[in-house]
Amino acid sequence: MVLPTAPEVPVSDLIVRWGGLRAVAALTVKTLLIVVLAVFVPLYALDPFGATHTPAVQIHDEADVLDDDALQTALEDIGFRHDIRLAILTTDDVDPYASSDTVFNDAVLDYALEHEPSWISTADPDVWADGLVILAVSPHGRWVGCYFGEDVKVDLRTQQQIQDAAKGSFRLARWDVGLETMAQRTADSLGRPIASTEVALLVAFASLAAAIALLSWMFRSRRVARDAFRQARRHFGQITTDYDATQIRAGTIPADDAHGAQVLARFAWFEERYAGLVRLFSDFGSPRGAQWFVGSRRRRAQKLETSAAELDRVDDVIAAASTFLTLGPGWEKVWENEQGPVHEDLASYSALCASVAAITQRRRVSFDVEPDRAWIRSRSDRLAAMTVELALRTLTPAAALDELDTIAADVRHRCDALARRALAADTSRLGRDRLARYEYDRRSSAYRGGGLDYQGWWKSRSGRVHYNPATTIRINSQSPGLRAPGLRPAGAHATGAGAVPQFSRPVSGLVTGYSKAATYTPSSSGGGGFSGSGSSSHFSGGHSGGGGSFHGSGSSSRF
Repeated sequence: MVLPTAPEVPVSDLIVRWGGLRAVAALTVKTLLIVVLAVFVPLYALDPFGATHTPAVQIHDEADVLDDDALQTALEDIGFRHDIRLAILTTDDVDPYASSDTVFNDAVLDYALEHEPSWISTADPDVWADGLVILAVSPHGRWVGCYFGEDVKVDLRTQQQIQDAAKGSFRLARWDVGLETMAQRTADSLGRPIASTEVALLVAFASLAAAIALLSWMFRSRRVARDAFRQARRHFGQITTDYDATQIRAGTIPADDAHGAQVLARFAWFEERYAGLVRLFSDFGSPRGAQWFVGSRRRRAQKLETSAAELDRVDDVIAAASTFLTLGPGWEKVWENEQGPVHEDLASYSALCASVAAITQRRRVSFDVEPDRAWIRSRSDRLAAMTVELALRTLTPAAALDELDTIAADVRHRCDALARRALAADTSRLGRDRLARYEYDRRSSAYRGGGLDYQGWWKSRSGRVHYNPATTIRINSQSPGLRAPGLRPAGAHATGAGAVPQFSRPVSGLVTGYSKAATYTPSSSGGGGFSGSGSSSHFSGGHSGGGGSFHGSGSSSRF
C-alpha cells in the first residue's frame, strides 16, 4: 500500500505567503547581516582556522638543557598560519650579573653572526631574515627573548606576552615545556588579522553584541508593529460602532457656546479624519510573514494607532460634552473629570506655598503664605458648591465651564505672583540674583508650561484622585483634535461664542521654576582645569651588537 504524499508547495506560493518578494528579500538581507556579525566577523577577528603549516624547526641547545628530539617533535606538531622557520636557542654566553636590557639581545645577535648567518636578512643585514622566529633562553642568566623577521614581526606588547607565557615553567627549570609554550603563543599571534588578543576579543564581542542588538530590534519592531496595529483596529472598531451615536450626540451640543463651538469644530475635524483613517487602514492591508519585519511597517502601524486613538478620544470628548452640556444621565462623572486639571493646579499652588514657607523660614525672611492658602481653600469649596448648583440647575453647564477657566487663569496668575514676591522678599544681592534668574527663565517656554502635561491625578485628603485629561471638554495640552480648523493657537482666550477657551497647561512648571531659582547658588569664580601627563611608548628592538646598527624586531626580559 502506497501512502499519499503531501503536495509540494511552489516556491512562489511560499514567497507570497511570507509577504511578497520585497519583504522576503529585505528579511533575508537582515538575516545575512546578522549571520555575518554573529559568526564571520568574530571568526575573522579570532581566526581559529588556517594554522596548518608545520614549522621548520632548528634547535641550538648550547646550554645542554633540552631533550632535542622530543622538543623537535612537539614543536613540529604546532600549526602556524604560514610557513615559519622556528629557531630555538639556549645559551649561557651572557653575563648573569649584567643589568642592561640589551645584553641578551646582543648575545643572540652575536651567536647568529658567528654560527647562523642565515638568520640575518640578505636584503638588509640590519634585520632578521624573513619568515624567521627565534625563541631564546639563558638558563643561568635567567633571560628569555623572542625575535622576528620583518614579515612576521609583532608588536612589543605581544612579544612580552610570548615571553611571559614561559616564565612560570622556566622558573621551575622546565625548559622544554617553557619553549613549547612560547612557540604555541607565537603561533596563536602570527598571521592573525588582529594581532592583539585583547583587541580581537573586543572586536568579536562587539560584533556579536551588534548581531544580538539587530536581532532584538527586528523582533521588537515586529512586536511593536503588531501591537500597534491591534490597538489601532480596537480603536477603529470602537469608533465605527459608535459613529452613528456620535453624530446624534454632536447634534445636541449647543453651537452658540464657546465650549460647545470648539467641541463641534473638533467634531468636524473628526469626520474629515475618519474618512482618511478608513483609507489608511485600506492602504495598510493585512500584513503577514516577513512584512512585519520591515521597519516602515512599524512606523506606519504606529501612525495608524496614533490617528485611531486620537479619533477615539475625540469621540469620547463629544460624548462627554453632549452629556454635560445637556446635563444628561451621567453628567456627574463628566463634571468630576472636568474639574481634574483645576484640582491639579490648585494642588501645585499648595505645593508652592509649602516650598515658599520652608525656604523663607530657613533663610529667616519674613513672609506670609496664609492668604494664598486661604484662597486655595476657598476655590476648593467653590468647586464643591458648583457641583451642588449644577444638580439644582441654578448653575448652567456653560457657566460652570467658564468659571473653571477663570479659576485656572487665577491660579496661574497667583502662582507667578507668589513666586515673585517670595524671591523679592530676600533683599540681599543673592536674593536679587535669584529673582532675576526666575524672571529670565519665566520668559522661556519651559516656565510658561511648554513641554509639560497634566499628570491625570491630584491629591485629596482621602488620597489620589485620578481623571483623564484627554477627555475633558475644556482644552488642555493632551486634548485630541487640537489641529482642527477654527481652533485658536495655544494661549488664546475666550472672547465670545465660538472662540476657544484658554489653552491651558499645568502650573507645575512655575513651581519648578521657583524652586530652581530659590535654591540657585553661583559657582565659585576660581577656575580649574584638568591637567595630567601621559606617557608614550615606541617599539624598539635594536641591539648594540653587529656594529650598533642592527635593528631587527625582538626583545628580551628577565624571569
